[in-house]
Amino acid sequence: MKNLIYAFSLLMVTGAYAQNKPVDKVEETKTKTIKVKKDGEVVENKVKVTTTKEQQVKTKAEKNSTINNDRVFPKVKVTKTVSVDNDNDPFYDSTDKIEYYTNEDGKYLFTSNKKGFTMSDAQNNTIGFAARSTNNQYYILNMNNYSGVGYFNNDGNFVVEYYNSDLEMLVNKEFKTDTKF
Repeated sequence: MKNLIYAFSLLMVTGAYAQNKPVDKVEETKTKTIKVKKDGEVVENKVKVTTTKEQQVKTKAEKNSTINNDRVFPKVKVTKTVSVDNDNDPFYDSTDKIEYYTNEDGKYLFTSNKKGFTMSDAQNNTIGFAARSTNNQYYILNMNNYSGVGYFNNDGNFVVEYYNSDLEMLVNKEFKTDTKF
């Protein structure tokens, strides 16, 4: 009876693990030491850049078979984490997370911070800020052209809703994850 309970527990854990969607994930880490002159003294700082690329594994749905179908290649999600060590201890003092997005207007970088994230264009000019609301599902967005509410949908894209007074209607803009930046 004891062995039966162990076998059943193992099967339950295996079944729960098998329900996760398969993902191809590549992670690359580069560490550089930079010498900076601070207060007349040369100080060494370490900078670690970790780039993660994730892509779901999908196949074409065909009616006849679920085996040996052609693979479909959805968009790759790219996340870059930059960590800086300002002193000689083994811990990094600051970490920034950068994700890449596109929409019909161009390409954008979303850089995380304690209150939300900063939105920048491809030339790294700040165009707006998104502050996390107390609900933690929504962001209050303040951009150069408009203000509104934003959220991440199930596809990982950032959707912004704002009122356009010229059109007198609610407008939705979607920033899609991007890999070719």
